[in-house]
Amino acid sequence: MSSIPAFSNLGALTATDRDIDKVAIIDLGSGQERRFSYRDFEGEANAVARALSARGLRRGDRVAILSTNRFEYLTAVHGLMRAGFVAVPVNFRFPPATIDYIIKDSGAKLVFCDAQRFDSAPKDLPRIRFDAEEFVDFVKPGPFSAVTAANGEPAMFLYTSGSTGRPKGVVLSHQSHLWVVQTRMVAQDLSRHRLLIAAPLYHMNALAMSELAHAAHATVILLPQFTTWLYLKAIEDYRCTGSPPFRQ
Repeated sequence: MSSIPAFSNLGALTATDRDIDKVAIIDLGSGQERRFSYRDFEGEANAVARALSARGLRRGDRVAILSTNRFEYLTAVHGLMRAGFVAVPVNFRFPPATIDYIIKDSGAKLVFCDAQRFDSAPKDLPRIRFDAEEFVDFVKPGPFSAVTAANGEPAMFLYTSGSTGRPKGVVLSHQSHLWVVQTRMVAQDLSRHRLLIAAPLYHMNALAMSELAHAAHATVILLPQFTTWLYLKAIEDYRCTGSPPFRQ
């Protein structure tokens, strides 16, 4: 366990002693490939943390995310957690009334969304679209020091499917997911692997895989959502002879 980094905030998993110009994410969500290094990721996550802090949000305040998978989704999650805020990923497949209920039940102060989901977000809250100039104008580039999470401090609220009633918010602490990351890193060095993520980032499995990949200094191939054709094409395009296998 001595070789595994001791993280103190779920939103700050970039290893400072490794190559930060390595590709962290290959985002296929916009119809064309977008590549981002660990340096790019750190810059944007810090910019999100600085922007949210400048808006006067207090530690523990919640911020909802309503979007398909994309690079900005992950930098928003990491940025707000490193500033001490709580991420609330929302299932965009829910009907509008359920989306509205979840966001209001969580107490979210702001919603990040993509253009397609903009009208589904509550209109009485600030809405920041990832795929618009307003996100570029919103972020504040510059350095940011991640807060040290207190014992049991919430990092995320993930809502259940609601199969037995309304969805219920499950509180996940920084320590709970950091334990998962560190425990899984003990088994093997994943830094040479590429991890294909097609499951939605509002689900714990996709979030946990993205966190593990980031902490392990691996590369994520990020699909906007699962389709058979795009999934098989990503395997064909991004798996080359002699490379480590995909992890899914």
